[in-house]
Amino acid sequence: MDKAEKIQAPKGDIAVVNGVGIKKEDFTRELFAFEEQYANRGEKPDEKALSDMKKKVLEKMIETELLYQESVKNGFKVEDSTVDEQFNKFKGQFKNADEFNKELARVKLTEASLKNQIRQVMTIQQYINKEFVEKIKISDEEIKKFYETNLKDKIEKNLKQEKIQDEVGKFLDKLKEKSEVKRNL
Repeated sequence: MDKAEKIQAPKGDIAVVNGVGIKKEDFTRELFAFEEQYANRGEKPDEKALSDMKKKVLEKMIETELLYQESVKNGFKVEDSTVDEQFNKFKGQFKNADEFNKELARVKLTEASLKNQIRQVMTIQQYINKEFVEKIKISDEEIKKFYETNLKDKIEKNLKQEKIQDEVGKFLDKLKEKSEVKRNL
């Protein structure tokens, strides 16, 4: 059992990460988004899938909170003007304020909670860019190996598909020769 599991979440919190609660309402909203993805594919999750989905959503929220806390601890922050700019870009995707507000209500967000999400995502992205993206170097040898491996697999699949099509074509030709086929076109 890790340290996070030992702390009992206060009422209304589904988890606590270094003293910061993850609200049940936020969890419900995130879960709704995942359920909506299923619905958009015409699927309805069964009990096991729903249970797995809940675990994944909670784990994602915990990981996001951990990254956000680490970002802030390391001095990363996003200015209000930058958050407002992103917020306005998002809002501008809607025909009018009424449509925007309906969408916020549908996904159970307020303007303030949306701005908080924008701030959190942008802060984490700054941190990841500085601490990981800029530091990761890929050698020419790694690129070459990856290219050769993936190219080989792709060529092999394409050649196999061509051979299968040729063999099926030959087989169909033989079937046509042995069969009586009437065309009325």
